[in-house]
Amino acid sequence: MRASIQVGRVIGIPIRLHVTFLLIFPLMVLMFAQGPAPVGLGDTADFSRPFRYALALVAAFLFFLSLLLHELSHSYVAMKYGTKIRNITLFIFGGLALMEDLPREPDKEWRIAIAGPLMSFVLGGTFLAAHFGLSRGNLLQFEPLLIILFSIGLLNVILGTFNLLPAFPMDGGRVLRAFLAKRVQFLTATKRAVFVGKAFALVMGIMGFMPDPFILITRGEISIPFNPWLSIIAVFLFIAATEEETATVAVAALDGLTVRELMRANNVCVPADMPLPALRAKMIAEKTTDYAVIDGSGEYKGFISLAELKKHTGEPLELLRVADVLPFEDHERGAVIVQQASAIEALKRMSGTSKNILAVVDGESGQIRGIITKRDLVMVVEMLRT
Repeated sequence: MRASIQVGRVIGIPIRLHVTFLLIFPLMVLMFAQGPAPVGLGDTADFSRPFRYALALVAAFLFFLSLLLHELSHSYVAMKYGTKIRNITLFIFGGLALMEDLPREPDKEWRIAIAGPLMSFVLGGTFLAAHFGLSRGNLLQFEPLLIILFSIGLLNVILGTFNLLPAFPMDGGRVLRAFLAKRVQFLTATKRAVFVGKAFALVMGIMGFMPDPFILITRGEISIPFNPWLSIIAVFLFIAATEEETATVAVAALDGLTVRELMRANNVCVPADMPLPALRAKMIAEKTTDYAVIDGSGEYKGFISLAELKKHTGEPLELLRVADVLPFEDHERGAVIVQQASAIEALKRMSGTSKNILAVVDGESGQIRGIITKRDLVMVVEMLRT
């Protein structure tokens, strides 16, 4: 996830904070400090304002720590099945574990999916048990601690329950897909789970703009919206479900195909010593904006694009060659794939970075054989779906 910074590692997994975390964390502190019981501290008139906000800060930290443990549970089980975890990011809607090659076997998928809610229930039960255990002593000095324990315990139970809703791609939706995948093909199971997920998203979106039923019944007043956050989450779920379905369809369409079968092999390379005016003329003549760059021995050196030429607008291009403006970091970032690799691997490589193009090389000689772009793969998927 872009616009995020790494703040540490846990069991080898990079932990990142998205820029939206800077918005949601203060809001959570405010909710704990001003909100009514049982979650907030707003009803505790005996607490001074600084003390109440200090407690709210602790509560917010514990809540996001709970979210992190929720995602780490998913990740730990996935790692046991050989899945690589790129990172875990905390953002405005909670946490997200970015995984590679998520297992398609139903038994593995439901175990990975259920691990997060189970952790939330364990945390919720632990916090609530501690709350009720200390409450029996009727010790007033523990009141601040009791409030925090109950708040975080209740929120973890709510978090675990909410995530078990069969609203794909939430945890419950993935459990549903795993259940369906035991009876039908994986693609069919995904489409059915996505349908259910979108239905839940629509219902949640509508509920978010309905009057609060409690206020309507008890006071006869209409309060709109009931919960705007519910509508925002619904939009997020609908989009996420659509993207998941698109990705699954693409993987199914590309299954069994290799990079060699789909790559472009003609007019894809330019020499590193080509003058920039000649490169510009070549782009115009061939209506192509991206080329792989090779040296005199045919070794791949990077990509040159129209975007790079635009950076040098106003400069004397006749004095520059491709090598002079080549962004060599392309090569360092691994924008290369062997021609024997699967088309699915190429799609994953490009989806995991900002690069939409890969140089295709021979696995033995290392000589460049062509290029493959995300647009090429999308076109193949569309053609195979017709």
